[in-house]
Amino acid sequence: MGTTKDEGINLAGSGARQKKRQKKRRKHRGRVVRCILILFVLVYLPALWKWIFHGNIETDVLYSGNLEISIRSEGVLIWDETYVKSPKEGFVIPKAEQGERIPNNYNFAVIVDKDSQRILKEIENLEKNIIRQFAENNPEVLDLKGDFRDKVQSEVNKLTEIAINKNFSAIGRIEATLENLLYQRNRKLFEETGNRLYLEDKKRELEILQAKLNESALNVKSEFSGIVVWGVDSADGKYDVSNIQNLKPEDLIVNENTGPYISAGYDQPFEVNKGQTFARLVSNETGRYVCVIGKKDSNRLKKGDDISLRIDGIKDLIPCAVESIEHFDDKSKVVVSFNRYIEKIVQYRHIKADLVIESVEGLKIPQRSLVNRNIFNNTADVFVVRTNRAVRKRVRIIAEQDSFAIIESAHDSTDTNPVRIFDIYVVNPQNIEEGQVID
Repeated sequence: MGTTKDEGINLAGSGARQKKRQKKRRKHRGRVVRCILILFVLVYLPALWKWIFHGNIETDVLYSGNLEISIRSEGVLIWDETYVKSPKEGFVIPKAEQGERIPNNYNFAVIVDKDSQRILKEIENLEKNIIRQFAENNPEVLDLKGDFRDKVQSEVNKLTEIAINKNFSAIGRIEATLENLLYQRNRKLFEETGNRLYLEDKKRELEILQAKLNESALNVKSEFSGIVVWGVDSADGKYDVSNIQNLKPEDLIVNENTGPYISAGYDQPFEVNKGQTFARLVSNETGRYVCVIGKKDSNRLKKGDDISLRIDGIKDLIPCAVESIEHFDDKSKVVVSFNRYIEKIVQYRHIKADLVIESVEGLKIPQRSLVNRNIFNNTADVFVVRTNRAVRKRVRIIAEQDSFAIIESAHDSTDTNPVRIFDIYVVNPQNIEEGQVID
């Protein structure tokens, strides 16, 4: 029979063994955790390293493309034009559309006394009433058909170009054009309603009002064949052809006071004061763009160069020739002349535009994809991907504009496998090394 002392010894020994077993289990568990961590590092560290340092490698395919080499400018359009002033106070009734070519000795406007304002309002309201009644009885004629639909669609399509170029100042011109198209369409409908019996009384009433109006009417005739531009030009005489040589760079810069100035045009009678300019008659032979550019950029031009003009908000390229270049402190004044697309831009005065020097075709690549550039011989390196590895190729930069460049293989290169179209190249080659694996 054991004593109390023996029982205490047995309990103590049992506790020690239990603690030992627990210690072994903790040590075993720690070894397992360490093994798992080591395995995780071995498997995922390379992938993590690649993700941090090489995971943002962007590649693209090298294509052939065009690059326009141009100079940004701002200035004024100057025309061989005659300012038409009102001989008396009253209202001008346009008889020609904005930008319309008219022959010599043509009645393109009528001026009536201010006392005729009430008659003008009655005529306007009566015309609208006739058109409204005709539209209610003949809704099918108001469908967008033929030439009218095409003209409206053409103006609507310009809104896309405005959004892309962020040239929101041209929205007013499009709005005015659409309103004028609608007015001309309605006028045409009005003129074609003579055989509608239910409108005869109103048309007779309209004729009586027009006869009263003609009693005080004064016809305005054209002095030569040209293009009509409605609107008041606050710089009357400043932008004459004879004054081009006196214009300074500050006269050519577009600001909040100068515009861009666009003659809005008129399709309804408008009020004028005696001696006020209300229209211009422009010769359709030659236009001039007098602009200011950076003095450094002017080194890329010389007198007699054939270039093109791209006006903000106008899609067409206008062929023109450099007439003169005059240098100031850090600016240069350039005069170019043209004889095409005059009807499209004759209502403009202050504009911003690109002087397109040339269009270069070749392998087109972002400038940020070129490294190790040599400004003396205009060469650089580009990394192409061959068999999943980065290969450095030396190229010559033919032309560059904004963020793109046109390249070709360097002339002094002995490379038998140079850069070529459809190569895959590294877009962001910073920290890329020769032979690096590119997935």
